[in-house]
Order: sequence, then C-alpha cells, then structure tokens
Amino acid sequence: MKFQHNLYYIVLGTLLFASSNSFAQKKLEEEIDVVRPYKPVLGDAIKIRKNPDFNDENTTKPVLQYTQFDRQFTQNTNTSKVNAQQLPSEGNAILPLFNARLGGGNNSAILGEFFFNSAQSPTEHYGFYYQAYTAKGEIENQNYSRNNVGLFGKFINESFTTTGSLNYKQNNNYYYGYDHSQVSYDKSDVLHKLNNFNGEVELASNIDPVKTLTYAVKLGGYAFSDNYSAKENNVYLNTLLGNDFGNFGGHVALNLDMNNYQDAAKFKNHFFRLNPYVTLSKERLQSKLGLNFVSNFGDNSSFKIYPNIYAEYQAIDKYLSFFGGLNGDLQKNTLKDLSVKNPFLGNDIVLKNSNERLKVFAGLKGTIITGLGFKVQFTSSSIDSLPFFVNKLLPSTGSEVNISERYNVVYSGKKSNMTTLSANLEYAASERLRLGMDILTNSYDLNGVDKPWLTPNYRVTLSGTYQAMKDLSFTADLFNVGKQYALIDPSVNSYQTLSGYTDLNLGMNYRFHKNFGAFANINNILGKKYDLYLNYPSYGFNFIAGISVTF
Repeated sequence: MKFQHNLYYIVLGTLLFASSNSFAQKKLEEEIDVVRPYKPVLGDAIKIRKNPDFNDENTTKPVLQYTQFDRQFTQNTNTSKVNAQQLPSEGNAILPLFNARLGGGNNSAILGEFFFNSAQSPTEHYGFYYQAYTAKGEIENQNYSRNNVGLFGKFINESFTTTGSLNYKQNNNYYYGYDHSQVSYDKSDVLHKLNNFNGEVELASNIDPVKTLTYAVKLGGYAFSDNYSAKENNVYLNTLLGNDFGNFGGHVALNLDMNNYQDAAKFKNHFFRLNPYVTLSKERLQSKLGLNFVSNFGDNSSFKIYPNIYAEYQAIDKYLSFFGGLNGDLQKNTLKDLSVKNPFLGNDIVLKNSNERLKVFAGLKGTIITGLGFKVQFTSSSIDSLPFFVNKLLPSTGSEVNISERYNVVYSGKKSNMTTLSANLEYAASERLRLGMDILTNSYDLNGVDKPWLTPNYRVTLSGTYQAMKDLSFTADLFNVGKQYALIDPSVNSYQTLSGYTDLNLGMNYRFHKNFGAFANINNILGKKYDLYLNYPSYGFNFIAGISVTF
C-alpha cells in the first residue's frame, strides 16, 4: 500500500508539472479553425462507458415519444443529474415483442411509431423501430415533420458485451420566419431537409478490472446532409484500457475522430486524443489525475495539452459530498450539432473549433432526506470561439437593414469567459411519485461579440411523474426561460430583445387492456406564443392523443 501511495504522489507531481508547462507555451494559444457546438465536457475518447455488468438488465430500445420540436428551447449544460434514489428496475419486466402508437391532434398533427423487440433473453436483445411525426401551424409554411428508422442490439456473454445501432433520421423544417405581409413562398422554396445516417458498434469487457486488464472499443460515424449543397461525414474510434490494483487504478483512453465538411468550400478537421489518467480511492476520497493530449490535423494543425483532474470527498457518509476539478479540451463544432440547436441555418456555414483553455468547477451533492437528492455546481471556463447564431443580412438599397429568415454562425474571440451556476433537485417520494427541479444560469464576458446571441441567460424546469394506478400515469413539466438577444444590424450593434417565457406541458398514459392503451400529451398549455428564434413564433397550445397496441 505504501508503494501505491508513493507512486500516486509521484504521478501527481509529474502531471501537475506537465500541465503547468503546457499552459505556459504561447504556441498553444493559437486560434484553431473548424468543427461542433461548444459543450464544456471531456473529449469523445472519455465518453466510453464504464465496464458493463454481466447481469445488466437494461435494454437498448430507443425512447420513442411525442416531442414537438419547438416546445422548449434547449440549452446545453455540463451538469449531470444526481440520482436521489434508484427506483426498482424494470429490467425484470417482460418486454413486448411489438409496440405501436398512432395519434393525432390540433395543428394537423399526426404521430405514428412502432418497434419490434426480440424475445426476452438474459444474453441478447435486439429490435427495429420506425417513427413518423408531422405538424402544421397557423402561419404560412409553419410546418415540421420527421421520420426516424433504426436497428439496435445488445449481446452479452461472460467475457464481453457487444452493443450496436444503425439509424436514419430525416427532419423537414421550413424557413417560415419571413415577413408574411410582404412576400409569400411555396413550401418547396423554403424547405430545409436534414438527413442523418449514423451507426456505431461497441465491444466492452465484462471482467472485473481488479482481476485483469479491461477494455472497451467503440467504432462509429455518421453522414449528414441537407437538401442544398451542405454535406458532412464523420468516423470515430474510441478505445479505453484500464486496470485496478486495490485502491489504485491506471487507465488510458484514445480517440481518433475524422471529420469532413463540404458546402461552397471543403474543410477537413481531424483529431487524435490521448488521455492517460490514474485513480485513487480511499475511504472518503475519490480522485482522478490525468492529462488530455489533443492533436488537431487536416486543413488546420495544432497540438494542445490540458489537465484532467477531479476529486470528490464524502464529508457525511451517504448525505454530503464535495467535489471539484479542472480540465479542458478542443471541441469541434459540426454542422450536424449546430443544426440540432438551430434548424434554420443557411448555407456556407463557417465552422471553427472551440478551444476550452481551462474549465474549473466545484460543487456539492448529497441526500437531504431519504429519497431527496441534490447537486449544486459552479463552473468557470476560458474559451476561444464560442458559437452563436445571428440572422443573415439581405442586400438593401436604402438605409434600412433587411435580415434574412436564415441564420449564420459567429464566434467569440480568444479568452472569452463563461460562468455557469447549475442546481438539480430530485425527490422520489415513493415508487409512484417523483419530482425534480433543474436550474441553469449562464453569464458571459465575451471578446469579439457584444452579447451571447440567441442564448437565454437562465432556465428553470420543474418536472414530475405520478403513477396513479398500475395502468395509469401522468407527467408534468413547468419551465421558465429567460430573455435572449437577436442581432439586427452588426454595423451599429442594433439588436432586439426576445422576452422570456413560462409554459407547461402535461402527459398521460392509460392501459385499459393488457394489449391496448391510450395516451395524450398537451404542450404549451399557457398558450402564449413566443419567439424561440427571431421571427419564428412557437406553435402555441398543441395536443396529441391516440392509442397504443402491445403484444
């Protein structure tokens, strides 16, 4: 044990010395051009899950649910929820071989979905699914539709687990944010069709890491395109090797990420990441020390080193823990991810990498009473090239500025700062009732841009699920989103303030027969129409209801 502790402190000193030297290199402070919306998380190589449990009863069946695309404005957060109390697993439940839902509602909404599931087995699970949804608003060309189809599978033996998926997703959006009093367009003229074909396969060891070297390998990628000239493809390979020696562990993660983007011009943006780290677990202290080596190559070239440090101390057993750490990464901004955040992007989008020079975070989490868990986290990041959305400008003959209904992407300058305060509260009152609250606030000190365009300054969400009876359940989501700013004329820094909003969504599922049920979802109940993007009002009050069939 003494040898392990001495080795741990030697590694700690080496890593801290290397990370401090890396930040002193001026060469590493260059701005890097090209590709994915900034998300303050570790690189893809670190996202491989932990070693699977051979007795894992979770399935890989995709979640198919009605979610009108603009019902809420999605804001990224780097806070993972804390689970207050694990409810009984549904893994022992008998999974249906076939499940289908068909529904309709106002706004000409139609929903249809089904999936086929393999017979119940402790060693394998696979299936097929299809989902289609369409809706039409009150405004000309305020239409939306999507089609998703895919295969999935999970296979377990004594040595390793194999999971895989193959999916095709098509979203049809329409640029309806134009001045309807001045012009009118056919649907085909404003259609923005997004196609995403993706797949991945993962092989992960089931062996206890204390007994032998464990591993995980994941290979995947996607081909993304729109109905104009934009195309993007990606192939990635993630590997993880590790071993534990009592309280001490050593691990290394590698990631190769190849990205190609083409519109009016072509751009190659590739990454190689190496992330070695060690872990130490004592009675109350859990810690991780490592480095993140990132090589960016293709049309741009750079090499950067970031620290990867985390510590968690359990102050009161099972009730209160303090945690903190620091890390960084070079994040790609891809057309696919930016289009998820804003489906009304125009053509010839410029893609840049977001260089998170350093992220420092700290917080506390724990359990207040049985079933009531909480997590509070403060994060401060220094980042180059944060992406924001602004309307494209149209040619104008007069002094008045004309803005397009299509969006462009602009980036902040070097050493911009983002501060985030997030909180999560979850209460499992019983097996029937669960309540939750999420709070996220963001503040920015930006270089190169005046405001965080089209980014709300806060978001609060209250959610709940209630199992009234064995066959009857309800869900509710009440959310409040803060104001945001839309740039109008960059030459004089003219902008428009989009007001914040509060809204409520409710859901119900009722099984009146072992093979048949009914469902209903009511969204935007407060009925107020608000702009999620400039000149793009929401659908307002909408509902969908239907029947489900299970065999």
